[in-house]
Amino acid sequence: MIQTGRPEDFLSKKLFAFCLFSIGFTIFLLFGSPAPPSPDELNSTSVSDQHRPAIYKGRQAISTFLATKSNAKAGQDDNEDSYFVSARTLVYQLLHSPTTKLQHPIPVVVLVAKDVGESKRQTLRSDGAIVVEVEDVTHSTPIAAERWTSMATKLHVFDPTVVPYEKVLFMDVDMVLTRPIDKIFQELSTELGPITNATQVDAELGPLPEQYILAASPESHQKDHAYPFLDSDHTVSTFNSGLFMYSPSIEMYQYYMRLLDHPDLYYTGIPDQDLLNYAHRWGGPMSWKRLNWSWYINFPNENDLQGGMALLHARWWEQGASVSSESVEQFAFARRWEMEGYWMGQKAKTSS
Repeated sequence: MIQTGRPEDFLSKKLFAFCLFSIGFTIFLLFGSPAPPSPDELNSTSVSDQHRPAIYKGRQAISTFLATKSNAKAGQDDNEDSYFVSARTLVYQLLHSPTTKLQHPIPVVVLVAKDVGESKRQTLRSDGAIVVEVEDVTHSTPIAAERWTSMATKLHVFDPTVVPYEKVLFMDVDMVLTRPIDKIFQELSTELGPITNATQVDAELGPLPEQYILAASPESHQKDHAYPFLDSDHTVSTFNSGLFMYSPSIEMYQYYMRLLDHPDLYYTGIPDQDLLNYAHRWGGPMSWKRLNWSWYINFPNENDLQGGMALLHARWWEQGASVSSESVEQFAFARRWEMEGYWMGQKAKTSS
C-alpha cells in the first residue's frame, strides 16, 4: 500500500487549489444538512419480512473490506493510510454525498482486519458505517503484491454470520461513484438461482449451496479500452473481484475456505480474484452472471468518466498505477476533499 501524505506532497498546485475550493464549497453546501443516520436507523428499515431466515438481519447491504499495510509504523497518522482515506470517501459517497448517496436506506458494512487501529474503526463508525472485525485467514498461496497480503481474509464477506443480509454488493474501497447505485440491486442477474451442471461439482470440495448469486463485470485488462466496454461477443470469461453482487451463505463460505487449500486449481497471481473466478467459472456449477456494462469498470479512463460510468475502480492516489487519465485522478481527489469538507462542516455545526 502507498501512504497518503500531505496534499502538497502528491498534488499539483492547480489540483491543490481545486481541492481547497471543493472543501469550501462542500462546507457551504452541507453545513445545514441533517445529521447522518445511525447504523441502527439504517438497519431498522430492512427487517420487515417475517419469513426471512433467522440468520439474516436484513434484505440488502453493501460490504467492503479494509486491512492495514504490513509495514505501517506505530503512531502513524490515520490519513497516511491511503486505503483508509479511500474507505472513508466511499462511505461518504454512499451515505452522505448529495450527488451520489443511496436513495434508500442500505447499511454499509466495513469488515476490518485485526491490524486496523481502533481510531480508524471509530472514525468509520462515526461516518455511518457498521464496522466488524474479522479473523485473519491463513493460506499458503504465494502473494505477488503487498496489497494482496490480506485478500483471503476478504472472503469473510461471504459469511452470513458476519454480513447477515440476503443480497449484498461488495465493493473494494479504492473506487469512486459518479451517481447513485441503488438500482444495481434490481438487475435480473442479481436474483437467486439454482446451481447448474451438477456433474462439474468436485465431491472433495462440496457441498455447494442450493441457490446462489454471483453477478459481476468482465475484466477490461487494459487502460485504453473502448467506451462503453461491452465485450459483446463474450470473449472475456473472467470478472474483476473489485465489485460483485452475492448472497452470503454458510455453504458458499465454507466452499471458498476449502478452495484455499487447492491453489493448484486456480491460482495465477491474484488470490481472491483467481479463487472466485474458478468457483464461478463459465461451464461450472455456479457460473457468474454479468451486470449491466454501465455500472463498473476497472482501469477507468476519461471516456468512462465522461460517459457516466457509475463506479470507477482505481488506486487514484498512485499516479500511473491504475488511473489512466488525469481527469479521473482529479475527479477522485475532489471526492476525497469533498468528504473532508463535509465532516468539517458537520463538526462546525455540532460545536456551534
